[in-house]
Amino acid sequence: MSVPFTDESANSGKSVLLVAFACEPDSGSESANGWNWGEGLKRSGCRVTVVTQGRLRPKILRKIERGETAFEPDDFVFIDRPDTMAHHDSKTRFQLSYIAWQWRCRAVVKELVRRHPFDIIHNVTIGGIRFPAFCGGLAPLSVIGPVGGGERAPWPLIRPLGWKAVATELVRDAAIAMTRIDPFLRLTYRRYNLIYVKTHESRHVLPAGDRHKARQHFGCSLPPDRFVPMKAETGGDAGAPLKLRFSGRFLYWKGGHYALTALAKALEKGARARLQMIGSGPQSEEWKTLADRLGIAEHVDFIEWLSQPDYMEVLRSSDALLFPSLHDSAANVIMEALANAQPVICLDLGGSGIMIDSSCGFAVPCRGRAAAEVIDGLADAIVTLDRDRPRLRAMSRAAHARAQDFASCRITPDLYTPAPA
Repeated sequence: MSVPFTDESANSGKSVLLVAFACEPDSGSESANGWNWGEGLKRSGCRVTVVTQGRLRPKILRKIERGETAFEPDDFVFIDRPDTMAHHDSKTRFQLSYIAWQWRCRAVVKELVRRHPFDIIHNVTIGGIRFPAFCGGLAPLSVIGPVGGGERAPWPLIRPLGWKAVATELVRDAAIAMTRIDPFLRLTYRRYNLIYVKTHESRHVLPAGDRHKARQHFGCSLPPDRFVPMKAETGGDAGAPLKLRFSGRFLYWKGGHYALTALAKALEKGARARLQMIGSGPQSEEWKTLADRLGIAEHVDFIEWLSQPDYMEVLRSSDALLFPSLHDSAANVIMEALANAQPVICLDLGGSGIMIDSSCGFAVPCRGRAAAEVIDGLADAIVTLDRDRPRLRAMSRAAHARAQDFASCRITPDLYTPAPA
């Protein structure tokens, strides 16, 4: 388990310039990524300056005024996105907006460094290994990441999802392969001394000459308020059906198809379980139709996006997370489940297979297995948690302990030690 900084940490007292596009306090783990990193570094004894989006200024300053953070107003530099891209209404527009904002940051960061040299510049990106960044080389130590997105799903699990999923994955695989030769990305990673990657698969996507600079790290996504106090008895009511939850965008690769199919198989095997499907997206109607076709509609509750307080209430009422994502690099929903003492049923793909071990959940093996075998594995995990409530309680305690590794208050002393050549 990670060890917090101590006063003797080599990084304590160093000045860190954090370039954080996603830095929204009191929001979901993904949106608050930069904020959580910054607060974690503050607690560890670093002097932190954050460069972030101009639209976040009111919310950040209100939080500072209320005295809810160690940050001061002067710790932030706000940079607006180009006006033509400020309101993104598509994935492509958002990506262009992000790249344009990163480019604007370079000139501002160069001026900040000229006026006040920093020991470390850290680009906390939105997580995509295929996005360029432009602030490398402006400090003695330049860091980027954690980045992910180099993970691939096994084709036996993609084919049953239809031709659109197959076509999308083919395009995605081609884009991943291009990362190694893209001149902008090669220049990006050449300029950084330390590259944090979420999975080993993403490390192998880096240009060959930069892989030695990579270290595995999931990030610091969980602020202290996401952790529930550990109860003496946890893990559900033995007399009630197992309460499962799926949270996330309703996209084919998030695995909702396999969550529903596994639930149907588990019910056939005698499990008592209900599943809450929280979210929305392109697959919403398809998954509702699938639940009807499988005859499990009465066991599934589809819930649209909730406000953050309502979502946390639903989250904390669940017994376990069912999240068979096909290629998430580090799903924040898994970290949230662990922080709330909930075991996770997932696939041993991407970051999920690294986060979850046999003490705190089930990472169902996928490589070399047919889709039907994987569904059986997911169903067996559901049956086990329903029938063996003492094991569910033991896994709940282990999940809570495992979550400490992803807490923003646990920054390890070697965080900014470059990887050996």
